[in-house]
Amino acid sequence: MRLLLRGILAAVSLVVLSTAYLLWNNNRPVPPPGQDQLNTSLQNSIRWLTDHRGKILASNNPMVWRMVQQAGEVSGDTRLKALFADYAQRHLDRNSGSIWRPLFYPQTWAPVRFEDIAGFPYYNWHFLYAITCDRELAKVPDIAAQNDPAFCDRYPLRPACVTHQMMGLLLLKRSQCGNPLELDRSIGILQQRIRTQLTWDPRVVDVYMQRVLMLVESGAADLVKPVWLQQLIEAQQADGGWASFMPLVPLGGNRSIGITRLPRIMVPRSDFHMTAQGVLLFALLTHPAQEQ
Repeated sequence: MRLLLRGILAAVSLVVLSTAYLLWNNNRPVPPPGQDQLNTSLQNSIRWLTDHRGKILASNNPMVWRMVQQAGEVSGDTRLKALFADYAQRHLDRNSGSIWRPLFYPQTWAPVRFEDIAGFPYYNWHFLYAITCDRELAKVPDIAAQNDPAFCDRYPLRPACVTHQMMGLLLLKRSQCGNPLELDRSIGILQQRIRTQLTWDPRVVDVYMQRVLMLVESGAADLVKPVWLQQLIEAQQADGGWASFMPLVPLGGNRSIGITRLPRIMVPRSDFHMTAQGVLLFALLTHPAQEQ
């Protein structure tokens, strides 16, 4: 029995010490990364997109592709513009009635009925309302609730809830939909919440990138600690992409014990979702005067 208790105590102590180290490492003072370092990360991430062109063009995640489009607009990079043009030809030009067209082309409009999108993730309802400012969608309680900066308080187990809500509010602002002063107030509240999340959640995975991106895109780059950028730069894979996996203990054969949402054993592999967010983040950081 004593051996069992000692084992449990040792395991708990290891978890506590590891967590304390990760929190310290995630908030330690470091010099801000230089523009050369930021640009290197940007160029490497663009290279990953172009190297995986065929695979990512098969993906039709509108918000991720909007990030690619926006990164091309911000940076002026011809590779990103060409990549988005290929996506648009495949998924938008051939479907003139796509409900997502206003996301990419703000001067357009598409009718959306809630009955047609009820099976979508809850945050997509808010995105579609934000890009159309549709009066009928505005009446849907589950959409209207997402305008409230306290919305995510009821969903503590949704780590990306606040960042998804921020995306919706930024789209509302772009569409000039709603009270601008109220929108700015809500965005300011979410900025502080995201900063708190970054401070206390040291997992350098997809949601970590998304949180840093939302601070920068919403105009709160001053809230981003230099170490958070350094963490992302160090997490970039040799192929230029990012994997939504934080290796902690190497096991050999490229496998590690690490963290995604939960502890896992796996080989880190770059993915489109996290890498596209990285491309936009580093495009904004290297071209601050061109933020959209």
